[in-house]
Amino acid sequence: MLALKYLRPGEESSSIPLKPLVFVVVLYLSFSLMCVCNKDGTEEYAEVPSPPASMFRNLSLRSLLIEPRVPEYPVHGESGARSQLVGLVVDVIMRAWGTVIVILTMLMVATVDTKIYGRCNLAMKLEKAGLNGFLGYSIGDWLCVAHYESGFDTSFVDHNPDGSSEYGIFQLNSAWWCDNGITPTLNLCHMECRDLLNRHILDDIMCVKQVVSSRNGMNAWDSWTRHCYGHDLSEWLKGCNMHAKPDAKIMTS
Repeated sequence: MLALKYLRPGEESSSIPLKPLVFVVVLYLSFSLMCVCNKDGTEEYAEVPSPPASMFRNLSLRSLLIEPRVPEYPVHGESGARSQLVGLVVDVIMRAWGTVIVILTMLMVATVDTKIYGRCNLAMKLEKAGLNGFLGYSIGDWLCVAHYESGFDTSFVDHNPDGSSEYGIFQLNSAWWCDNGITPTLNLCHMECRDLLNRHILDDIMCVKQVVSSRNGMNAWDSWTRHCYGHDLSEWLKGCNMHAKPDAKIMTS
């Protein structure tokens, strides 16, 4: 598994609280584009025969993305042709903006349930799920692996040269542990890879228990071998208010 360093031990990270706010702002802008307000403050479609106003009449998601049309204006010589050209340009711009809004909205909805955990917050989650001491590995081992694999980011996905991908906070491989619908897989954890990308990590923990129960143990993660094995892991729990205590013992077997 690819080892990536995001944060130093002791640094805290948290979920991004601005995503819902940005999502609301984008929705507000999209609805604002679809109407104009009269003097009384009520929303209605304008009847001013100008290219921008004509664009707002009958504006919908379908017209923005599927049924583009050029606004119709009476053509009176050169000025009429110029108005029609302006209308065409405005039409193209509005359709492009509508497409951008839809794409941004879809992306924000897809990421709103992800989370970058803080070190101590994740430690408490792992302890509560029974990982402290599981098969001889401490919470420090798991924090070290999660840090170097994903930076505590549940939404992280990495792609390997062999065509497989690794998912979630512990970077579980699609060829072995989950099914992404693309990679041939044994799917030993009997789950879809996309379920590893949200903030709810109990399914991730159940799967890593199965991984570490294999003959390789935590050697299944290259990052553990390079950065965690044989090191003092007590620093990973310093400052965390939890039952598991910092353990300075270095694991050598």
